[in-house]
Amino acid sequence: MKAKILLLSLFFSLAFVNVACDAAYSITATKIRDILDHPRDYQSKEITVYGTVTNAVSLLVIKYYEIQDDTGSIKVVTDNLLPARGEKLSVTGRTTVVEVGTERWVVFRENPDSTIQAVDSKNAGGVAPPQY
Repeated sequence: MKAKILLLSLFFSLAFVNVACDAAYSITATKIRDILDHPRDYQSKEITVYGTVTNAVSLLVIKYYEIQDDTGSIKVVTDNLLPARGEKLSVTGRTTVVEVGTERWVVFRENPDSTIQAVDSKNAGGVAPPQY
């Protein structure tokens, strides 16, 4: 009986830690809509975004993936390995605005020396996230 109570307590504690970590990442990260609406405010500043990977592309000279939060999505240019679709990430870098004619693209450039922090439901309880 005591073992059941201990296991249930451990399970609910890990579930609570997982929800709390997910909430903390989403609160401290910059909202993607803010970056897209006001790119000058974030240009040349180091910022962190948090969201879910929706697409990953590797072209001949460039690798990028798209990360989406509750407010929008942005392309992240990287030199690291591409993350899997559906993976939740916290990424630090700087924004760049590329203008071609009347088109304006806001691109997030991941810091080359930073590591991506994967935030996963399987990573609760203080287990270090995988680093790329």
